[in-house]
Amino acid sequence: MSIEIRPVDPHDESALRSWWEVGRSATAVRPGKPWPLWEQSRVSLPADNPERGIDLLVAADGDDVVGSGLLTRTLKDNPHTAMAFAYVEPGREREGIGRAVVGGLEAIALADGRTTIQSEAYLPPGGTAAAEHFAAALGYAVASRETIKELTLADYAARRESLVAEAGDAAGYRVVTFDTVCPDEHLVSFGRLLGMLMDEVPLGDLDLESSEWTPDRLRAAEQRQVATGRHVQTALAIAADGSVVGVSDVRVDDTDHEHAQVGITLVDPAHRGHRLGLLLKLATHDLVRSTYPSLLTVDTSNAEVNQHMNAVNEALGYRHLETLLELQKRL
Repeated sequence: MSIEIRPVDPHDESALRSWWEVGRSATAVRPGKPWPLWEQSRVSLPADNPERGIDLLVAADGDDVVGSGLLTRTLKDNPHTAMAFAYVEPGREREGIGRAVVGGLEAIALADGRTTIQSEAYLPPGGTAAAEHFAAALGYAVASRETIKELTLADYAARRESLVAEAGDAAGYRVVTFDTVCPDEHLVSFGRLLGMLMDEVPLGDLDLESSEWTPDRLRAAEQRQVATGRHVQTALAIAADGSVVGVSDVRVDDTDHEHAQVGITLVDPAHRGHRLGLLLKLATHDLVRSTYPSLLTVDTSNAEVNQHMNAVNEALGYRHLETLLELQKRL
């Protein structure tokens, strides 16, 4: 066997489809919806994005594509890091293909001056998987542990009335909802809150730093979402002085109105203790239910140490699907 690592041009739809097929096959054994639909990938991966650099690789055995890899690099924040993902065609494991793909991704990261590589491994609840041992063998340490959860909308509907009563009306606050594009009057304050994200979410040992979200940067990010067919159904908590003090969102692609994913949930520490997290999640889940009547499930993930948010999600009806290991390696 002679494995060749080749770059993939995301604008070459045939080559991109071969890359995508390996990832789909490699993740098919996982529960939930672990791999995006082709119609979404073919639009989002070639799209111009000044915030993110991507590199795609395939491992070829002659004419057969037997492995694939993805490297993403943030271009405005955390310039020392990159995210690497490797996939191997089922039945071709333990042939050195995954190791060759990871080596190719790490070489690209090093050439770009990245000194920390992050990745992920997915395990069944309370169990282990080959990916965990593969990562350890390549020098990737566990930096944080998360739980991936799934909510069926039918279960949410059955719980909603009691949750609304529990959340109350959060006196002194109001909730504003929108689809992807933030109202002008909240834009600056929303950016201030987003800039707190990396300082407030549990990161474990992940080597990540906070970022600044200016109005121009926010507007550009929104337009990229619109251009690639992604709707970010968002709820903001507004304090009495008009400032944005909380946010939660659920993301739905135009290509898939059956499955959605929670993006972020964040409440300013100075305004915690008012059940704003639950109130915001109720608002976004109600919004996606009314906007997408065919929606079946919503996925989310939270750090295991984030007891408060885990409790909120369990109250909503989310159930543990997988354990996510956030991995990290210093190059």
